[in-house]
Amino acid sequence: MKNKKVKLHENDILYIAGYVGKMILEYGGETYRAEDMVDKICRYYGLETNSFAVLTSIMTSVRGKEQKFYTSIEKINVRTINVEKISKINNLVHEINKYSFEEFLILIKKIDKEKTYSFIYILIGNCLAAGAFAFFFKGDIRDCISSFIGGALISLLCFYGNKLQINNFFINLVGGILSSISAFFFYKVGLIHNVSISIISTLMLLVPGIAFTNSIRDLIAGDLVSGISRGVEAFMVGTALAIGSGLSLSIIKTMGGL
Repeated sequence: MKNKKVKLHENDILYIAGYVGKMILEYGGETYRAEDMVDKICRYYGLETNSFAVLTSIMTSVRGKEQKFYTSIEKINVRTINVEKISKINNLVHEINKYSFEEFLILIKKIDKEKTYSFIYILIGNCLAAGAFAFFFKGDIRDCISSFIGGALISLLCFYGNKLQINNFFINLVGGILSSISAFFFYKVGLIHNVSISIISTLMLLVPGIAFTNSIRDLIAGDLVSGISRGVEAFMVGTALAIGSGLSLSIIKTMGGL
């Protein structure tokens, strides 16, 4: 039967639980969710467990049937946002009783290896989102066009920045500069009459909304360390955007461009 629990070594259970917890954190999930997934897997296989997750690692300790303790530490090197994968992992763990251990491990690895959207889809999505924000901020079709192109520049920056493994703070700093220079260029050629709408619409692509939301959720769940860390991370991203756009606008204004 698929849901029959065969005898497994504690290290095997610890491996798959740590793997799931690591995936949750890598794809932008909350720390309390990662801990909950790890605990559910271990308890399902009859192990007493304690797990502790922060943004950069997850530690799990279990006590086996012979009262021996086993510990696993998974380091998180890369973090991104993929809500779809988090949802799939969450559903799979809640239905763990439907699968054998081997089937469950295969399905988890399959989710991990699923390809994300290609760059062209991300580019189109960012351009459309930036253009839509222009209308949201009371702009017209010309502001939409300017923001649309600004969104393309931000997409290229993020794509090549991640490929070169450039620091996230620097990417957002340059993103702020690009959005200001792009808006100023279209202002000078007469396409737009107000640079603010175009800049804000483009910067919305980089605003750390999910990071800030997860920070609040972690704080509410009692994970103060992770909640404060995510809050500081969101604040640093906002600071980088403000410095990049503000500094470039100040230089342009000093030179008499605005």
